[in-house]
Amino acid sequence: MLTLVVISFALCSLAQDAGMTTVQGCLQYTKHHYVLTDSSGKEHQLSGYADKLKPEVGHTIAVTGTEGIHSESSTMEGTASSPHQVPVLKVSSVKHVADTCAGAGK
Repeated sequence: MLTLVVISFALCSLAQDAGMTTVQGCLQYTKHHYVLTDSSGKEHQLSGYADKLKPEVGHTIAVTGTEGIHSESSTMEGTASSPHQVPVLKVSSVKHVADTCAGAGK
């Protein structure tokens, strides 16, 4: 039994070390992207889990996932396309926190 407990703690520790991050904030959908704004005002672009995120737009949620980079090309009229890297959180779970966003309308 003790061995099972030790193995469980080791596996949990490995999952945390694997880059899993949890962020809580207000979910919005803008410019074809889900964006979570945390209490410090930092925006986190989210990917994946669209079926779970859509009904949570305008709510406070907590998401857990792995951090990564998404490359987008930005083209201005008369110039060549240049790659732009955006930090993104690949969502693996969503937890509803509140039906509204704290500070909404400010």
